[in-house]
Amino acid sequence: MKKRILSLSMAVMMLFAAIAAAGCSKKEAEYTPTFMYFVSNSDANKDDALAVVDELKKEYEGKITFDIHNIDETPEDKENFPVDGMTPALIMLNTDNDISAMEFQCADKDKLKADIETAINGGN
Repeated sequence: MKKRILSLSMAVMMLFAAIAAAGCSKKEAEYTPTFMYFVSNSDANKDDALAVVDELKKEYEGKITFDIHNIDETPEDKENFPVDGMTPALIMLNTDNDISAMEFQCADKDKLKADIETAINGGN
């Protein structure tokens, strides 16, 4: 019985060594960065903010996913993302699907673009 356990342990260790030698790592999946942007009908600059997002969509087409939410039109968004009173708001997810940026009351193209670049490069 001890020989069997020892053999099994050695086989497992050899398997881990082979995986490490093959260059496998914990990170198996890389996600497409996601630009989650929230607006409200009461935003004074909602149209300007959405125009900035449209410009960014054209510039980053195929590189990131844009997910735009009007929290007044989708009640679930108010429940799932408590950003009411802080819109326009950004939640940026990077290539690890982690939040890499959060911006509130932000429609500044340069700031949003910097957040996108950070997410594309996998940063937090």
